[in-house]
Amino acid sequence: MFSILLGFFDAPARDFLLDFCKTCGQIEVSYASTKEEWFALFEHQKYNCFFFSFEEDIMSVRSVIFSLRNHEHHLHTPILLFSTKIEYLVTAFVHWRSCECFLMPLDNKKKDALQGLLQYYVGLYKKIHASERKFCQINTPKGLYNLPYSAVLYIESTMKKSMIHLKDEVIHVPYPLYQVRKIFPDKNFVQTHRSFIVNLENIAYIDKSKEPWGIFFFDSDKEAFVSRSHKKTILRHFPNLEEETPKK
Repeated sequence: MFSILLGFFDAPARDFLLDFCKTCGQIEVSYASTKEEWFALFEHQKYNCFFFSFEEDIMSVRSVIFSLRNHEHHLHTPILLFSTKIEYLVTAFVHWRSCECFLMPLDNKKKDALQGLLQYYVGLYKKIHASERKFCQINTPKGLYNLPYSAVLYIESTMKKSMIHLKDEVIHVPYPLYQVRKIFPDKNFVQTHRSFIVNLENIAYIDKSKEPWGIFFFDSDKEAFVSRSHKKTILRHFPNLEEETPKK
């Protein structure tokens, strides 16, 4: 989830921004009143955006922002500055990269601008992380694989190791199935047998006339299985499943 850390706001401004962020999408907000609180939160959680009150404790805010901009992961992380003093905002805008400035109190036009900006950040965050989730890295004795999830048909357990079955290849990994399972997202990859995890997106049909049930995949003659204890799981994903015979 997109996360914001608020720093140095008084209670009314903090509460206003907490409520405002709730209207802008899926946003998690934390806040700190002092420099020590801010760094304690910063060191224990990853944040995607920072809000600062640029009012009274100017030196502490400057120190924190300089630390951010010298941090390798936050050279360009969005920073939003809020102040009732326009001269403070002008100075900050000139000196710091990737900063947006808002003069307080916010009128309706500025509220709309802030809402649009936050919705843009949340949308961009979702796009970036959706792209990241389409691939995974698998470390094997033969080397490191950058593997698209869509290429995987199923993962099979064998002798405390695992085999990742692609359409035209099998990747052997030195990990048991339960460890490999952590690499793949639960949404598309489901355990159907104590020895099999299948990619739901690549299933062509399921043969219920066999025991255990057979799972067949698009453009492949490979087969995985559904054990008795996992039939309810697969039926939840395929509620209209009908008995059929594999078409070779």
